[in-house]
Amino acid sequence: MNSVATSHNAGLAFPFLYGKIESLPAEMQKEVSLFADFLLSKSTHTAVPQFGSLKGKIHLSADFDAPLSDFKEYM
Repeated sequence: MNSVATSHNAGLAFPFLYGKIESLPAEMQKEVSLFADFLLSKSTHTAVPQFGSLKGKIHLSADFDAPLSDFKEYM
């Protein structure tokens, strides 16, 4: 299966890897290609948080600014 070799050979950092993929049977080359596509999709997917996406998910207690009882002796 030459589609693995022609579509991904420019991006291979290790020349010996190209030789290993070339020596595999065609059905295994397809599996390597699918796995490489999976890894690429996983690595290029970067979620950009949207402004206000956490609205309503973070709550502060009403006495957030109140002094803590643990520090009464220091006040």
